[in-house]
Amino acid sequence: MPDSEPPALAAHGEFLAALAQQTLAGRRQAYRRIGPQRGPALVLLHGLMDNSAGFAPLLAALEAEHALDRDIIAPDWRGHGESEATPGAYWFPHYLADLETLLDTLGVAEPVVLIGHSMGGQVASLYAGARPERVAGLVALDSLNVPDSDPNDSPARYRDWLDTVTGRASQDPRVYASVADFAARLARRYPELDNAALFYLARAWLRPTGDGRQCLGIDPAHHRRMPYGFRAAEACALWRDVQCPVLCLDGGRSQATLFIDAETRAARRACFADIEHRTLAHCGHMLHVQDAPAVAERLHAFLRRIDART
Repeated sequence: MPDSEPPALAAHGEFLAALAQQTLAGRRQAYRRIGPQRGPALVLLHGLMDNSAGFAPLLAALEAEHALDRDIIAPDWRGHGESEATPGAYWFPHYLADLETLLDTLGVAEPVVLIGHSMGGQVASLYAGARPERVAGLVALDSLNVPDSDPNDSPARYRDWLDTVTGRASQDPRVYASVADFAARLARRYPELDNAALFYLARAWLRPTGDGRQCLGIDPAHHRRMPYGFRAAEACALWRDVQCPVLCLDGGRSQATLFIDAETRAARRACFADIEHRTLAHCGHMLHVQDAPAVAERLHAFLRRIDART
């Protein structure tokens, strides 16, 4: 890590400033939105521990040559960023409900293009199967790679979850001495990112504690193990119901390549009737931050294809 903070990573200033809030089912839901709408809206869905600000470098790259000139919506998932935490457990199907409720509340009636990274891509892919009529295109960024759950692990999962939900295990927020301290930790997790990207993510993810330190801007309950596991067979059934074109972009150096083997990843992609798969060999898990121009180039081609269909 450098002794001083590096120059700022290019980011979409209008998007970062466009933070808004709605009350959904009694809970504060934060999101960013810029418009106007022409063609299918882009809905950007971030991954676990991230927030909508993580997409600003990608949007800057997408608009480097010309304005997108379309509606762009990017929520902070519940318990992430500026969205309110949810007492108790975080059940994965709630993310699908949050997405649909936000689209309804914002009056987005036409089919949208879902662009999801990691957990956000998993949500987007399941939603596209559950509501195929509402999705014009699906982009999964280093996603579709959650390992199938082992039923034999259920006792341990239930015990861990009970310990956390009843207060037997600590749920204190993770606190860091400084932005630079957290950026150094991110460097170990994402060694492919340069210093500008690391500091950008650190500032986007952290919140000041009031005593000179920093904490992650998420509900600590997200660190819990849920009592249920990922059921790949159920996900595959939903993916077979996806009707829109799909673009799957993976990072060749992502740690997610170790989650499941290549044969399993290929079998999952084969569930989609219309899918294009590309691997960015030099990229890791945070490919849309590491090399936003390369991801933007492939997204532009995909969006032209979607626009030609509508």
